[in-house]
Amino acid sequence: MKLKLHWLERSEVVREYPSFTLSAEQYPELELELHQVYRAKTEQEQEHALAELEYKMHHTQAGERGETIFEMVGPYNSYDESVVYPITEEAGSFRITEDKDG
Repeated sequence: MKLKLHWLERSEVVREYPSFTLSAEQYPELELELHQVYRAKTEQEQEHALAELEYKMHHTQAGERGETIFEMVGPYNSYDESVVYPITEEAGSFRITEDKDG
């Protein structure tokens, strides 16, 4: 009996995309949320304000064709420029590629 095997490594990763700038001049609909992020004093307040900003970006149409602000900004469009960081150690194991008797 022969088994053809391969090694598989699993890990969790974070993909970080390049920075971009949002301004209230460009998107006046976001002025309140941008100020809330700026005024946040604790990490928890900042995370909450950023979540509110993201929510508003997903739900506010600003483009001529009905695009949301999030779609127009496209913070995830620079895939080739993104950087991947592992956040867990790789756990490896064998997997069967194909079974061969003989």
